[in-house]
Amino acid sequence: MGLYKGNEVMRRTRITKTAVIGVFVLIFLMTGNSVNACSTFLLKSGKIVVAGHNLDSGVPHVPGLVFINKRNVSKTGISGAVLISGNPDKTPPLAWTSKHASITFNPVGRDFPDDGMNEVGLFVGEMTLGETKSPLDPAKPSLFMSLWMQYVLDNFETVDQVIANASELNLDGWPWHFFTADKTGRSASLEFLDGKLVIHTGATMPIQVLCNSQYEQEMTRFKKFNGFGDDKPVILEDTRFVHAARLLQTYMPGIKPPVEYAFDMLRQLERGWTRWSLVCDLINLKVYFRTVKGQGIKSIGFGDFDLSCNSPAKYLDIHSELSGDVSKAFQDYSLDANKEHTKQAMEILSISPEFNLLIKTMGINLPELIERSATYPENTACQK
Repeated sequence: MGLYKGNEVMRRTRITKTAVIGVFVLIFLMTGNSVNACSTFLLKSGKIVVAGHNLDSGVPHVPGLVFINKRNVSKTGISGAVLISGNPDKTPPLAWTSKHASITFNPVGRDFPDDGMNEVGLFVGEMTLGETKSPLDPAKPSLFMSLWMQYVLDNFETVDQVIANASELNLDGWPWHFFTADKTGRSASLEFLDGKLVIHTGATMPIQVLCNSQYEQEMTRFKKFNGFGDDKPVILEDTRFVHAARLLQTYMPGIKPPVEYAFDMLRQLERGWTRWSLVCDLINLKVYFRTVKGQGIKSIGFGDFDLSCNSPAKYLDIHSELSGDVSKAFQDYSLDANKEHTKQAMEILSISPEFNLLIKTMGINLPELIERSATYPENTACQK
C-alpha cells in the first residue's frame, strides 16, 4: 500500500464530499508508505496453485486480525462515504447472504479485509495504485473497497465471476487495485483508471504478478529486460515485478515445497517495509502467515473450523507469537473485541501529522468513526 498526503488523496480519490475524501487517508496512512512495496503473485505448476502476498507499510506496526468468516450470514453493504460521514447513500444499499466461508486478514476489524481466500479456493488482495479513479454510476449500489473484497469472497468461486461483478458496482475508498486468483490457476488484475475498469487476465496477464504500478506499465518495462524480450541486464533489486517473474520462472517442483518456496519469494521481494506475509494454498485450502512481530510461520485450514453460522465468527491477532497449526488459538468474535482493535488501530494513526491535520481541518468526529467501523458487523445475521 502507499502513503499519500491528504491533498494528494483528495486529488486522486473520486468521492464527492471533501470531508469524506480527506478522511479516507486515515486507515490508509496506517497501512501505507511512500515506497509502495506490496507484492502479490500466483505460483502454479501442475496441481500446485499458491498465492503469495506481502503487506508493506511505513508505519512500524500494522495491527491485524485473522478472521474465520462464516457461511449463510446476511449482510447489507456500506459505501466508504457512508462509513466515514454517517450520511446515507442515495441509492439503495447492496444486500447479500454469504455462500462461502473465508479466511481474511483485516487491518481494521471484521468485514474489512486487506486480502483473503474462501473455502472454494478463490483469493483476492489489494495493493496501492495512486492513479486509481473509480467509475461512479448513480444507478448502481456502492461498496467500500475493503468490504467489496469480503463480498467477493462471500459470493464467488471463479476469477471470471469477480471480473463480471466489478463493473456492476461503484467501489469507493482509497487508491487500490486488485489481484484475484482461483484454484484453476487463473488470475486477473483489476484496475480503475480514468473512471474505467481495466482488466488483465489470461493471455493479457502472462506474468501473474502485481505490485504498485499499472499492470500494462509493468509489462512494458518487463519486456526490456534480458530473458524477457530485450537485453537490459536484470538487477533484481531494481524491480519487484521482474524479480518475482524471475523467481516464478525458475521454480522447480519437487526441489522445494511450494509453500516454502512462496515464502522464500516473499522474503526476497521485501524492500525493508514488509509488516506481514501470507501464502494461500488454493488447492489444499490452507493459509500460512508470518509477521515482523510473529516470525514463526502459522497455519490454518478450513477443515479446522465449524464454518456454519450457528457458531460465532473466530479471530486471532495476526502478530501472535506462535508457530505451526494455530487453529486452537482462535477466539470467539465479540463486539467489544472488535471495538478495542479498531480503537487501537486508530490510535496508531495519531503518530501521523497528516492524520492530526485532517482531524482538525475536516472536523472529523473520531469516536463516531470508530463506532461506525467497529459496529458495522452488528448489522449481519445468521440465516440458519
